[in-house]
Amino acid sequence: MVPDGRSLPGRVTVRLDGQDRATVAISISGEMSHAGRMSVVYLVSSAAYADAVAAGVAAARDHGVILYTTADSLTSSVANELTRLKPTRVVVVGGTTVIGDAVLRMAADLLGSGTTVERVGGKTAWDLAAAISARDFEPGIDSVVIAAAGSFFDALVAGPAAATLGAPLLLAAADSLPPATVAELRRLHPRRVVVVGNTAAVSGGVVAAIQAMGPEVERVGGADRYATAAAVATRLFPSATAVVATSGVTELGGLAAVPLAAAYGAPILLTASGDQLPISTRDSLIGHKPRRIYVVGPLSDVIGGEVVGFADGTITIPTEKATYPASDSDYHDPGELLTILRATEIAYPSLVHIFSIGKSAEGRDIWAAKVSSNVALDEDKPEVLVDALHHASEHLGVEQALYLFHTLTSDYATDPYVHRLVDERVIWIVFAVNPDGWVYDLSGNPYNFWRKNRQPNEGSTTIGTDLNRNYGYMWASGAAGSALKWSNLYWGPSAFSAPETRAIADFVASRVKDGKQRIRTHVTLHTHGELILYPYAYTYAHFPPDMKPDDFAVFRSMAAEMASMNGYGYEQSSLLFPSDGDEIDWMYGTYGIFSFTFELYPTAAAGRGIVYVPGSVIAKQTARNRGALLYLIDSAACPYAAIGKSAEYCPAL
Repeated sequence: MVPDGRSLPGRVTVRLDGQDRATVAISISGEMSHAGRMSVVYLVSSAAYADAVAAGVAAARDHGVILYTTADSLTSSVANELTRLKPTRVVVVGGTTVIGDAVLRMAADLLGSGTTVERVGGKTAWDLAAAISARDFEPGIDSVVIAAAGSFFDALVAGPAAATLGAPLLLAAADSLPPATVAELRRLHPRRVVVVGNTAAVSGGVVAAIQAMGPEVERVGGADRYATAAAVATRLFPSATAVVATSGVTELGGLAAVPLAAAYGAPILLTASGDQLPISTRDSLIGHKPRRIYVVGPLSDVIGGEVVGFADGTITIPTEKATYPASDSDYHDPGELLTILRATEIAYPSLVHIFSIGKSAEGRDIWAAKVSSNVALDEDKPEVLVDALHHASEHLGVEQALYLFHTLTSDYATDPYVHRLVDERVIWIVFAVNPDGWVYDLSGNPYNFWRKNRQPNEGSTTIGTDLNRNYGYMWASGAAGSALKWSNLYWGPSAFSAPETRAIADFVASRVKDGKQRIRTHVTLHTHGELILYPYAYTYAHFPPDMKPDDFAVFRSMAAEMASMNGYGYEQSSLLFPSDGDEIDWMYGTYGIFSFTFELYPTAAAGRGIVYVPGSVIAKQTARNRGALLYLIDSAACPYAAIGKSAEYCPAL
């Protein structure tokens, strides 16, 4: 038997993967049987594996492993593994329509007289589970675990729980108890039954039917399969020092993980599609801090790294091929950015949540961070949005966003002002609105002098839309911008035609709660000019019909205050150059958000001919904006405080 997880020294991470469920199972078998011999092997159909979920508990009870077979034969890889293991017993799981007798004969011939080959079968999944239970357990046991036959992942995470409790796993339908399960419950007469799954998986009627038979019933479940797995881990594995992580979307990791998890006294936690951990899985990893982590099946490098990171605090994510040249190594490339974001989330799990607001034209994630105390809660606090890199060549904006992110997290414990802001606000940071353009720009020699996104233009060989001309307020109004597809100022075929601007728009719309936009202040980070700009960009008029005089006064006052902190100039955006479809115009014109553009270092005069500023200026120039950015965050409570009208506009304060 594999050593119990509680006795493991240090931290160990093991990746067990394969091209299909059969090869994943062989990888698991190899991990569990370093000595080369295994007492029992359970052979499960690779086509009807979901019907055999109770076999995972049986294999765990017998200190065995699960391997997959086809209906009519053993593959060469499975035959080789059986030969290596030399089990004393092989149990074929399922009836002859699932796995034929030929498989039993092949296993017997392969392993010889020293191995017993037998079958345990049943017409349905619950018949099979009841048959396995009847074979292994006597009446009067303490516990039985029940999950829904139709909820494979609930049954999967229930497997090691049943093994840990010394209990069988029986199966229910969503709304009824099958006769085989009823009969086995009556025969066993347990003191309690643990139902794994929420009411959608196992109805309240099923629980009532179990209670009517006499045992105590405890339900362990969550809002979805990920939360159910986390609830099982919390309730039934409170002291576990090992964890098995596998996909909750694809079943390639699947059933073979159950005896592995049981051998280490470990829960199974589930990951979702994409490169984000479900919050429930993340929180369970944080709570358990396991010393051994098994990453089973086809998990992405990002997810695999993050699972490990939440256990031991370290994470490495492979970078994109596009990186900065050695002369600009102080900048962070896209892979380094994501590593920093994930590592910071790991270091400050109660303050930081990393997520994607959507996909770019080429399918890259647009990564964002939420920073706030009690970050897992959607609290009604004033909110602030910061975004960077609408234009691909404006690399300093990413570094400015990272500087703010670092300030809010690393200074939280030591700086009372930062502490208060993180407690009282929700800060959203979108680090690179234009990831495709960024990667393309970095692929030059050393750069491509690229501005737009990388979306193909229909009917043209040209590429890209200027994202800061693609927002839906005064889009293509003629103020500035271009209908010419080759132009760096091309505004796109329609407002929000770029997936990147749609992602921003959808996210901002999602922050409307009970009819009120929670985001109150916003800044977008660009280069260059050392200027603070405010709406409108589409018109030179200070007081157009869509700008309230008090709002204009707030913009002027806030811009002046921030400029006094960072030494920038400040002016209405159109005075630098007019534009239509501009982000800050859309933020204010659509939602009334007090929205600003920071044109970062250098000044317009110094920046003539300088597109890319050297990495040596990053530390000084990003620190220069600390006070201004914190002021913007602070002002979200009531921007009208800037003109002394808090009582009029924010009476609750």
